[in-house]
Amino acid sequence: MEPHYLGNMDLLTLRKVGFLASRKVVPSSVIPTINWANKVSHDPNIAIISGFQSILEREVLDIVLKGTCGIIYVLNRSIYCQIPLSLRTAFNSNRILFISLTSEKTTRPSIANAIIRNHYITDIANTLIFASVNKSSSLYQLTLIDKTILKL
Repeated sequence: MEPHYLGNMDLLTLRKVGFLASRKVVPSSVIPTINWANKVSHDPNIAIISGFQSILEREVLDIVLKGTCGIIYVLNRSIYCQIPLSLRTAFNSNRILFISLTSEKTTRPSIANAIIRNHYITDIANTLIFASVNKSSSLYQLTLIDKTILKL
C-alpha cells in the first residue's frame, strides 16, 4: 500500500532518526531516553520518526513537541481527519508530518499494522534509537539492523 501523507513533506529530506521503544518499560532506560530526547529536540536539522504509540515513545513526543526538531509521526491507522489538539501547534508551524501505511478506512491500531509501521520506520530512518528492548520484545530483531546507533 502506498503511504498517505499529511503535513510538511520537506521533513523527509532531513536526517531521520528513528525512535522505537518496547511497550514494556525497563526502568533503567527511562532517564537515558528522556536525556536523549531533550538533547535532540533542539536540533532543527533532524526529524524524529516514530509511531509514538508506546509509553516511552509518547514521552519522547511530548519532549520533542517543545523543541525545534522535525517530527515524522507514522500512524498505526489512517490519516487523521482532525489533527489532535496536542499536535496542532507543531502541525501549524510545519514541524510535523503524518504518514499512514493503511487504508483510509483503518481507524483502529492493530499488531499487524504496527509491525508494518515499525519496519517502515527502520527502512527510511538514517539512524535508529531503541529503548526498553529485550530479547522477548517484538522489536528485538529490529535492533540488529546496522543503522542502530544507540540502545537506551
